[in-house]
Order: sequence, then structure tokens, then C-alpha cells
Amino acid sequence: MQFNFNGNLVGAKVKTYLLEKVRLSRQAEGERNYHIFYQLMKGASEEEKNAWKLDSLDLETCGMTRQSNCLDRKDGVDDESTHERMWNAMDIMG
Repeated sequence: MQFNFNGNLVGAKVKTYLLEKVRLSRQAEGERNYHIFYQLMKGASEEEKNAWKLDSLDLETCGMTRQSNCLDRKDGVDDESTHERMWNAMDIMG
């Protein structure tokens, strides 16, 4: 990533990108995918969930998050507490 003197992102290059097709449609027991979705669902306010049409979903009943039986990160990082940091990173990236 390249930043200007003000700290704004001005360029980036992806050298390697690995995407396992099987992980897009199914997670193995104890694994998670779409970490940003967990952060959104745990950290978003009810008003935000309503605006994003996520108010009728929860992680326990959503098909893509319940199949692995793993709603919390195994490394101890709390999705709710990383929610604000995730938005800050998105703001920086533009």
C-alpha cells in the first residue's frame, strides 16, 4: 500500500490472492468465514442493522455462520470490540 504525506491511501497492489472455493459455500466444523460479517452483526447498533436490512438476522440462525458451530474467534479477539476499528480502517482506505 502507498500513502501520501497526509496519510491517505494513494495506491496499492495485490501480489497474491488465495481463495478456496469450498470455503465460500461451506465452513468446516470450528472454522469461520466472512469475519467482517461477524464484526458487523456483533458491533452494529439496531439502527445500523435496520438500515442494512440485517435486523431479521442473527449469527445463531444465519445459514453461513451457524454451519461451522463457531461463532466466536478462537484467538480471543472480540468481534464487537473490533467493529469500530474495522470502520476506521475502511475510512482510511477510502
